[in-house]
Amino acid sequence: MNPESCHDYEGKRVKMSGMTNCASHEADFPESLKPTKGVSQFANSYWIWRLYHAFFADAVSLQRPTKDAYVYQFLGQDLGRVADIGCGPGVFTRYLCRHARNVYAGDIDQGALSRTFARHAKAGNLVPVVTLANELPFRDASLDTVLYLEVLEHLRDDAGGLREIYRVLAPSGKLVLSVPIPPGEVNEGEEWGHKREGYTWEEMKVLLEGQGFSVVRHAYALFKFSRLAVRLVNFWRSKVRVPAPIFLGWLSYLDLLLDPKRRQQGDYEPANLVILAAKMKPN
Repeated sequence: MNPESCHDYEGKRVKMSGMTNCASHEADFPESLKPTKGVSQFANSYWIWRLYHAFFADAVSLQRPTKDAYVYQFLGQDLGRVADIGCGPGVFTRYLCRHARNVYAGDIDQGALSRTFARHAKAGNLVPVVTLANELPFRDASLDTVLYLEVLEHLRDDAGGLREIYRVLAPSGKLVLSVPIPPGEVNEGEEWGHKREGYTWEEMKVLLEGQGFSVVRHAYALFKFSRLAVRLVNFWRSKVRVPAPIFLGWLSYLDLLLDPKRRQQGDYEPANLVILAAKMKPN
């Protein structure tokens, strides 16, 4: 890590990746990350964002019935200092801010990060961090919790990404991550595209344990009705080119009618795997 990196968690200061100076939560963020005013501020408000997802179906609404429930369950409520790496639109930011001492919302997409911060600008414990997933700007053992959803499959060196999380987690710190399950898309030609289709449970267990983590729990999510909903939403967008109506997303709730025991055995074509892991002490 760069020796000039700046970290003052209580004072809400953290170095932004690719920037020369530390950024203050109160006044010194780059202009592109500061909440805007007027119409733009209204459009980026949290409740307008929620209202949008009450009428239109996208990845956020399709994951809510099965995947999101496990993420909340695995996170728990005593999160300490938490980093949401690859936070995207900030689906869990509001929850994290309520249950953590400090929240670091990290993403390589500065535009998405600025919108996420705008939606949660009143949170006094939130810091946006422009960062690469495999080069985190945090001190060793400085975080209690890391949220790492749909990130690993984008990294060429997935083991290296997990080692970086191990580095920044405090002893016995917890990692909540999710990955897709094959079959899935691969777009290696894109810089941040999927480098692999996903992972099986057996592959993830070996990968995590090889980087110093113990798996506490795992759960399957997004079953055959969610897969159908994704196909219908994508078809709608390709033909109509406007956001898909929410009733297409309601199909994903039919996953909850499937037998729970068989769901957690990996039946019904699960598309996603959610894992709770803990940092093990080195031998």
